[in-house]
Amino acid sequence: MQIKLTLNAPVDYLYQQLIDSARADIQQQTGRPAPRQSLQGYEYAKQWSNGLTGNLKITHAQPSVRYAYELETPRDHYGVDYQFAPDTDGHQTVLEYAETFLGKDKKTNANNKLGVLFLGWFRKRRFKKMMNQMAASYNQ
Repeated sequence: MQIKLTLNAPVDYLYQQLIDSARADIQQQTGRPAPRQSLQGYEYAKQWSNGLTGNLKITHAQPSVRYAYELETPRDHYGVDYQFAPDTDGHQTVLEYAETFLGKDKKTNANNKLGVLFLGWFRKRRFKKMMNQMAASYNQ
């Protein structure tokens, strides 16, 4: 899934919102504060309320440019990539978001493809709404 959005908030603000969210998740999952230095290369175990577990590795944490991570679960490999660029006047942000799913077997890959086909529109809509709310919080 790929999405390109123009958001009404500066790049620095939106990038910091994502990093703050990542730091909060690290604190919640590990019980320890996130490292003060760059999160790039940081790895931790993640568990969801439904019992699913995985290993999350932050692959890119370039301030105001890119934030990306990979998540390995027993069934899937996920890749998420946020790339930021200021628009021409610097008051808005152009965000390019990409998400990939690779199943560990053919059945899981088929299920992932069906999920993207049937739920992709809803997931894109929810993502756009979340990012627009994040940008709107800058103006308040």
